Amino acid sequence: MKHYDLVEWKLFKEDLLQDGIRKEMEKHLISCNECMETFLSLIGEKELKKAEAVVPEDFTLKVMKNIKKIRPMEKKERKDKKLYNDFFIYYVAVASVAVLLTASGFFGRIVDSIPQMNTSISMEESRLKTNSIYDFTKRVTEETNKFVRNFNINRIKED
Repeated sequence: MKHYDLVEWKLFKEDLLQDGIRKEMEKHLISCNECMETFLSLIGEKELKKAEAVVPEDFTLKVMKNIKKIRPMEKKERKDKKLYNDFFIYYVAVASVAVLLTASGFFGRIVDSIPQMNTSISMEESRLKTNSIYDFTKRVTEETNKFVRNFNINRIKED
């Protein structure tokens, strides 16, 4: 699993990324606790004040009341042995497939291909990092140019 660094999460937070990269990072954020902690560390007083303005004060109370109303689902007990037989057949099938794959050398070939996959993944990660750094520096350059142009225009208007 590719983790994103602090700079990438800052860009994500400031909405300075392309849509495709942003969507990938959103999906990753849902499944990765490490990156979630990194992203949450970027949340400051400014963002908390924005959230307070949007979320009503009684939000927690309403949610807790609704949670109390939810009843757990009742479990249906099966007295017959059909469920036991289904599990037994399932495990026999899984064990048979595992024995066939082991005998054919499938698992050995997978283990042998791991170093090759690692090399190709490393190359792809370095390419993606280079692209995101380039995009960041390009964005900084564009913003600086806009600032200088606006500064010159304002200075000319004042003269």
